[in-house]
Amino acid sequence: MLEAFDAAVNAALTPWRQGMLLVAVAWFTDIGAGHTAVAVAAVASALLWSGGRGRFVAPLWLVFLGAEATTWSIKFAVGRLRPPSLPGIEALSPSFPSAHATVALALYGFMALTVAAGAPRHRWAILGCGVLLVFLIGFSRIVLSLHYLTDVLAGYAIAGAWLWFGWRRVARPP
Repeated sequence: MLEAFDAAVNAALTPWRQGMLLVAVAWFTDIGAGHTAVAVAAVASALLWSGGRGRFVAPLWLVFLGAEATTWSIKFAVGRLRPPSLPGIEALSPSFPSAHATVALALYGFMALTVAAGAPRHRWAILGCGVLLVFLIGFSRIVLSLHYLTDVLAGYAIAGAWLWFGWRRVARPP
């Protein structure tokens, strides 16, 4: 049943897979890539530390690495095949769950919460931008036919659990 649903969503996005939209979604996919995420987490850690908010650094890495370890363990345990690929786009690891979606919510979600906690007057705008970024990274994976919708939702669920766990360790939610 889920396979049919995922296939239908994938097919419905076929008209979106052309031109400049593919360039834009590829950019969002790159933001969720592992190498980019590690660099972003390192820079965020340095900024947090130098800004007197060092108590957020260890939980940021706990959430990021814990969510990634969980995702990759499940990915290889389940071994789900990816959707039919677009020309010139290739992914080598199993599809379920989406590591990009996991990174999006774990890392960028934690960062949005951290920034919002320090800027209460702007917290809803900050959180809204965080939600939009997380959505666009996950959506990019589906548009590029690298994941099914349920892969992305599972990545969000894993990251959401780690985000809840890690955030409760450092601060009250904004």
